Amino acid sequence: MAVFDLLKRLTEAQSITGSEVTVREVIEKELKDSVSKIKVDRMGNLIAEKGSGSPKVMLAAHMDVIGLMVRHINDKGFIRFDTVGGVDPKMLPSTAVSIQTPKGPVSGVIGMKPPHIQEEEEKKQPLKSKKMFIDIGASGKKEVEGAGVSVGNPIRMMGRVERLLGSKVSGYGFDNRIGCTALIEIMKAARGIKGTVYGVGTIEEETGLRGVTGAAFGIDPDVALAIDTCIAGDTPEIDPEEGLTVCGGGPVLTIKDAVAIMNPTVKEWLRDAAKRSGVKVQD
Repeated sequence: MAVFDLLKRLTEAQSITGSEVTVREVIEKELKDSVSKIKVDRMGNLIAEKGSGSPKVMLAAHMDVIGLMVRHINDKGFIRFDTVGGVDPKMLPSTAVSIQTPKGPVSGVIGMKPPHIQEEEEKKQPLKSKKMFIDIGASGKKEVEGAGVSVGNPIRMMGRVERLLGSKVSGYGFDNRIGCTALIEIMKAARGIKGTVYGVGTIEEETGLRGVTGAAFGIDPDVALAIDTCIAGDTPEIDPEEGLTVCGGGPVLTIKDAVAIMNPTVKEWLRDAAKRSGVKVQD
């Protein structure tokens, strides 16, 4: 129950790429009494420290999620937006959103030209976010601006955290709220450390790994491990060769992704540690 509540609080915290303050505050509050040092670096990464001396091990989980940003407000009060991170336009129509403003969150919904009046050729075209808009119910541009909305405001897609059957849960933004939850639990549980463990909540992973790069240069760790999510390969329409990991099959050791290849020695360390702890892992 405690872990579910923590995941829920982290998931519901506003924190699209470039605007990670709220989720960072949740992590800091959770860890302040469980670590020896905690700080926020100049980039905005949260760095919690436990232990002392060498070796230095850095555990990183990114705090940001993909989202949107206000690009333009037209005279009729409709809002055009840009995507932030790898947003798939197919997921956007009819999505409830929350625009984060200095006056507080403003609710809206994403709309587009109704299919009923689209030409046949239009229906065949891929969905494009630049053809969509956000409706907050305003009657004009002045009302939108009066609500605190302006160009550059971050926008989050809304979604509640829900319990499913068994031990499964659903929610928007689990990439990487699950990683943040794991990071917190690891740092709380760590005992008898020989060396120093740094638990790092990083910024701007979704737009180029900017935060973790800066944190790594600052810490200069002997080993750095990223805690993140991956695709479950046991769902319909996925060929076994496309996704070998299964939900409930244990933590996944990602041997290779788009930016890095795991060091063979580190891989064996992790496999050996899992074996000694009785934890089944996938790779």
